[in-house]
Amino acid sequence: MGEEGLILFSLLGMPVTAYAVCLVISLTIGLAALHRSCARRRLAGDTAGMIAVLALPLGLLGARLFYCVARWSLYEEIGFLQMLRLWDGGYALWGAMAGGALAGVLTAKRTHQPTSRVLDAMAAPAALVICFSRFSEYFSGQGNGLTVEHEALCFFPVAVFNTDYEEWHYAVFMLEAVVALVIFAALLRKHDRPQGDTARLFVLLYSVCQVLCESLRRDEFLRWLFVRVSQLTAAIVLGFLIFFAILRWKQRPVAQRHLTSRKIALLCFVFLACIGVCIWMEFAVDKSPDLPVWACYSIMAVSCAGMGAAAYQIVLKN
Repeated sequence: MGEEGLILFSLLGMPVTAYAVCLVISLTIGLAALHRSCARRRLAGDTAGMIAVLALPLGLLGARLFYCVARWSLYEEIGFLQMLRLWDGGYALWGAMAGGALAGVLTAKRTHQPTSRVLDAMAAPAALVICFSRFSEYFSGQGNGLTVEHEALCFFPVAVFNTDYEEWHYAVFMLEAVVALVIFAALLRKHDRPQGDTARLFVLLYSVCQVLCESLRRDEFLRWLFVRVSQLTAAIVLGFLIFFAILRWKQRPVAQRHLTSRKIALLCFVFLACIGVCIWMEFAVDKSPDLPVWACYSIMAVSCAGMGAAAYQIVLKN
C-alpha cells in the first residue's frame, strides 16, 4: 500500500499526506487500547510502553521487508538501494503484523512474562489498528474493488468515485475495516479463554477473512505471477496454526484430548477442500463464462466460512 493522495503539508522536505496522518491516529488509538488491555490482564506496568517502543520500528521494518520481498523483481530492475527510500511508500500489513508479534515476544522475554499472555493482550488492539488503518485507505486511493454496475449502490461507504476513470468502485477497504471491527468485538466478548487462545483467534479470524477480502480488491495489490501474496500468506498462516495445534494435541494425554485423530483428519480434509474451492473460484471470477461474479464470491465466502470453522475446531477446540 503506498502513501498516495492528498498532501497536507511538508515536514523536513518530505510531503505528509492525509493517509499518513490517519495512520498515525490509528496507531495512537491502538496504543491507548494496548495500555488498557495490558492493565486489564494485569501485566507488568512497563509492558505496554515497551511494546510500543519496539513495535513501531519493528512493524515499520517488517512491513517494508515484506513489501520488498513480494516485489523483488521490481527492485532487481530499479536497484536494491531503492528499498531504503522509505518515504516513497511500499508497505504490507502482513509484515507489520509480524513485526508487532516479534515486539510482543521480545517484550515478554525482557519482562519475564509468558509470551502467550503478552500476545493475548496485543490481539484486540491490533484488530483496532487494522480497522482504522483500513478506514484510512479512503485517502490513499487503494482498497477499491470492481466497478459498480447498479446506480443505486453508487454512494459512500458502499463505493467510492474514481476521478481518473469517472466511475464508481466498490469500497473494499470499508468492508475490511468493518471486518476488523467485528473481530475486535469478538475478541472482547470473552475474557476467560485459555492462555494464548485470544491471539490465536485473532490470527485465525483475520486470515480467513483476508482470503475473501483480498480477492475483492482491484487495486495495486501484491502478486507473484497470478497469485495474490496476501491470500497466499493467509493460507500459510492458517496452515501453521493448524500444524502447531496438532503438535499440542499430540503432546496431551489421550484422556485430555477433545478431538479424535479421525475427526482431526476429517477437519483437515474439509480445510484443504475449502482452500481448493477458493482457488477454483479465484480463477472462475475472471475465466468462467458460466458463473457470474456474484456467484463466485458467494461460493468463496461459504468456503472461507467452512475453512474457518474447520481451523477453529482444530486450533481452539482440540
